[in-house]
Amino acid sequence: MDSEHRVILNVGGIRHETYTHVLKKIPATRLSRLTPNLANYDPVLNEYFFDRHPGVFSMILNYYRTGKLHYPTNVCGPLFEDELEFWGLDANQVEPCCWMTYTQHRDTQDTLAVIESLDLDVDPPTQEEVAKKFGWEDDYYSGTLSKWQQLKPRLWALFDEPWSSQYARVITGDDCLKLGITGDSIRLCPFTDNRINALSALFPNYAQDGTFCVSPLICFYVAWQHCRIPEQAHCG
Repeated sequence: MDSEHRVILNVGGIRHETYTHVLKKIPATRLSRLTPNLANYDPVLNEYFFDRHPGVFSMILNYYRTGKLHYPTNVCGPLFEDELEFWGLDANQVEPCCWMTYTQHRDTQDTLAVIESLDLDVDPPTQEEVAKKFGWEDDYYSGTLSKWQQLKPRLWALFDEPWSSQYARVITGDDCLKLGITGDSIRLCPFTDNRINALSALFPNYAQDGTFCVSPLICFYVAWQHCRIPEQAHCG
C-alpha cells in the first residue's frame, strides 16, 4: 500500500524518493502533475527521469517537504532561477534568511548594465548625431551652424563625458587631484599662522580675513609643502 504512493525521481543520475502527497503540496507545478503517461516515465525502472541539476533539486524537493525554499550557496543565481522556472516554482518564495544571497547576482547584473550603458568602447558620435542631440538638425543640414554651435558640444564633452577624449581625462584627473590634495591638507594639517602669512605673501589676491579660496595655485603650494617638508606632514 505504501509503495503505491511512493515516487522515484531520477534527476541528473541521482535518485530521489518521496510520496505523491508531498508533491501535491505545491499545486500547478511540474512535480504535482506527474503521471505514468509522461514521456520521461520509465515503466521498467518505475521512475521519472529529469536531466536537470541534481544538487539544486535536493533544495527543491526539500521545499515540497518542509514548505521552505532555501538558496543553495554552491551555485550561481541565474542557474538557480533557471531551475526554479523549469520546475514551475516562484523565485519570490525564497526564505528571508537566503534572500540577500539570492539577490546578489541581480545587483551584479544591474551594475554590469550600468557599466555597459556608459558606452566606453563605442566610436565617438558623428557631427550629425551631435547636432540631433542638441536639437540643431536644421542648422546642420542647411550648413548654417555657428561657431558657438560647433564649440559647445566639445566643451560639454570635456566636463560631462570624462572618457570622451584625452583632454577630458586630463580635466577629470586634475579635478580629482585638487579634491584629494585639498581634503587631505584640511584633514591632516590645518594651516598655522606662519603658513597663512606665507600664503598671504605669495597669493595676496586669495587671502581674505584668513580664509583662502581653493585654486590651482594654492593646491600646488600645499602639495609642494608636503613634498618639501615631509616631517611637517603631520601636525601635532
